[in-house]
Amino acid sequence: MGISAVADVVGRDEEVIAVERFLAAADGPCALVVEGEAGIGKTTLWAHGVAVAQQELAWVLSTRPTEAETAFAYAGLTDLLDPVLTEVLPQLPQPQRQALEVALLRAEGRADPHAVSVAVLSVLRILAAVAPVLIAIDDVQWLDSSTARALEFSLRRLVAEPVRILV
Repeated sequence: MGISAVADVVGRDEEVIAVERFLAAADGPCALVVEGEAGIGKTTLWAHGVAVAQQELAWVLSTRPTEAETAFAYAGLTDLLDPVLTEVLPQLPQPQRQALEVALLRAEGRADPHAVSVAVLSVLRILAAVAPVLIAIDDVQWLDSSTARALEFSLRRLVAEPVRILV
């Protein structure tokens, strides 16, 4: 991976290298949290990580929630999974497929949070069996609670899968 993936990252060589090393990690699931005061370039580093991952990894699942979306159930999950749904839905057991379709407003019904969480875990395992996965969440503090719970459930259960979480 090269530092030139995003040319507008200026004065953050150490942080850029850390993001790139994180993305290149070969062992199991891991996470990188970019912290700091407002306006210091966290989103720029996050965007750099996403750009590098789009060049290097097969699966990049990203969302950029806003404060206004925190009340919408599974809004973040919709962003994260929409690009891969066509590929993974047929591979899920019917109860998980149905739960995910309901949660993502593709079918009518009431979403069972446990079934949605298990479906998300299955999706991550299906994707990770093919290639490494990056889950990229900008402004994670605005992630809706339904998505956060489903991700927390899923991520705690990953053992050796090459799944990266960049927030």
